[in-house]
Amino acid sequence: MRKLLSCALLLMCTTALHAQKTLFDSVFTMVKERSIFSQSANWDSIAPKVYQRYHATASDSVEAIFPAFGLLLKELKDMHSGMSYKGQGYGNPDAYAFVRSKISKEMKDAYKKGYGELRTTVLDGRYGYITIPETSITPSEDMQAAFRDITVFAQHLSDSLWMLQSKPLKGIIIDLRLNGGGSTPAMIGGIASLFADGVCFTFSKLGNIKEEMIFKNGNLFYDTMQITRLNEYSVSPRKVKVAVLISGFTASAGEHTAIALKAIKNTRFFGSPTRGQITGNETIFLRKDLTLSLSSAWAEDGVGKRYMVDVVPDEVITDGADFEHLNNDKSVQAAIKWFGSRK
Repeated sequence: MRKLLSCALLLMCTTALHAQKTLFDSVFTMVKERSIFSQSANWDSIAPKVYQRYHATASDSVEAIFPAFGLLLKELKDMHSGMSYKGQGYGNPDAYAFVRSKISKEMKDAYKKGYGELRTTVLDGRYGYITIPETSITPSEDMQAAFRDITVFAQHLSDSLWMLQSKPLKGIIIDLRLNGGGSTPAMIGGIASLFADGVCFTFSKLGNIKEEMIFKNGNLFYDTMQITRLNEYSVSPRKVKVAVLISGFTASAGEHTAIALKAIKNTRFFGSPTRGQITGNETIFLRKDLTLSLSSAWAEDGVGKRYMVDVVPDEVITDGADFEHLNNDKSVQAAIKWFGSRK
């Protein structure tokens, strides 16, 4: 069975490190062999510069590799990969500035106030609104535990969405503007009632290896493996127009969810371009206290379009968010205007 991407399944592959190699030798080799940025890299130039940054005399042998690892990601222009050690994250030193450049103050303030949590409402008695929150599923090597955690989140999201869809609405607004990522299958699996059966999303790895997310009878499969096991509903919700709100805060699994929504007919995107941490990342357990999250796949929508930078809205709206009074929110207003059009 092919290896699964962690942001897709949170299934972690344990890597046996060769005894004759140093820890950084192993990390360097993994990045060179698996990173989707590796094919365009000049490794003859990168390798000596990176190894000069390896701090072999550091008292902590793990911390000795972080300066070199950060430079390696910088050379690859990889803004999404990283390492986690003792609760701290390490990655491309340019990533912080990159993220700050994409997130507006109004989105940052709204996130701090908790508006990114799951929330549903009906606007003007005719338009459903739901915020898809980030997930906080802890990485685990236990496949069954990962599936249970994914299903719990997906079921909670599915219940909220289905209640909206069961009402006589003229449109549904899916708000991803404050979604900074988490588990891709948990989010996509939780909005199953919006999708017809079939491929909704694909991770494309080196060698043109495709790993597909597929809906079958309301549940999400990763290739042939069933991920979610949601409760069935006796009445199928009525299909309506779907407006998707995105911003520079929308990242990683949030971006993947936006891409999956491209598979739905009568869908339009409003807001600003997403953050651009759009790769599919594989999590590798190097040891119990050290993990590597590596960009090992590009994201593709249900018809095979690849997204290598970000998701761009159909209608750009850079400001005017009002999460407290949604009827005053410019993106919400634009979505409602579209619902009333014949487009």
